[in-house]
Amino acid sequence: MRDQLRRELRRMPAMGGSLLLQQRIAVSGRWWRGTSWMGIKKATPGWVLALVERWKKLSERIEEQAEEIEAELRAGAPLQELLFGEGELPHELLARELIDPQRFRNARQVGNSFGLCPSESRSAERRGLGSITKHGNPRLRRLMVELAWRMSRFQPRYRAVRRWAAVLADPKACAAARKKAIVALARRLAVDLWRIATGRVRVEDLGLVRKVSVGWLERQLLCS
Repeated sequence: MRDQLRRELRRMPAMGGSLLLQQRIAVSGRWWRGTSWMGIKKATPGWVLALVERWKKLSERIEEQAEEIEAELRAGAPLQELLFGEGELPHELLARELIDPQRFRNARQVGNSFGLCPSESRSAERRGLGSITKHGNPRLRRLMVELAWRMSRFQPRYRAVRRWAAVLADPKACAAARKKAIVALARRLAVDLWRIATGRVRVEDLGLVRKVSVGWLERQLLCS
C-alpha cells in the first residue's frame, strides 16, 4: 500500500505539473504546498488554476494517506531495538519483507533474492560482470540501497563502507561511479546481514557498532 501511494504521489503532481508547463510555468517538488502554490495562483489563468487545483487536492489526499501509513510503521519499530542506526521506517519495512535466512545456501542466493547480483557475460576466455539483474524482490532492493546510504553515514567503520567510502564521499565522482558503489555496498550489506542472522559472523567482526545488546534483525530472522 505504501509503495502504491508513493507511486501515485509521483504521478498526480506530474500531471498537474504538465498542465502548468503548457502555460510556461515550470514547477518541481511539492508545488502544491506553501509559497510554491501561492506563486502558482498568482501566475496561472483562472481556468487553468481550476484544473490544477484538482491535481492539488488529489496530491494532498494521497500524501496524507502515505504519511499516516508511514507513521504507523515507524510506531511499530521499537526504538530500543534499532541496531545500526537504520531508522524506524526502514527498520520496520525490512522486518516485514525479509525471508527466512536458512533457505539461502550461499551469498549469491542472498544477492539474487534482493535483486542485487551483477549480470554476467561469459566466453571461452573471459568472464565479464555488468549491471545488476534486478531479479528478486524490488522492495527489498530499494530498502537495501536506502539502508546502504544510511550505513555510509552512521557506520563509517563498517568494512564495506570503508571499501567504497572514497567514491561515495568524493564530490567530484561521477553519478555512475557513485551509483555503482552504493549498489555494491547494498549487496555486501545484504549478505552481511544474512551472515549475522545465521551465525556466520559477529557484528563486531564487520566493524559495525551495535546500538543495543540484542539486535532486532538477528532476532527477527532467527525466529522466522
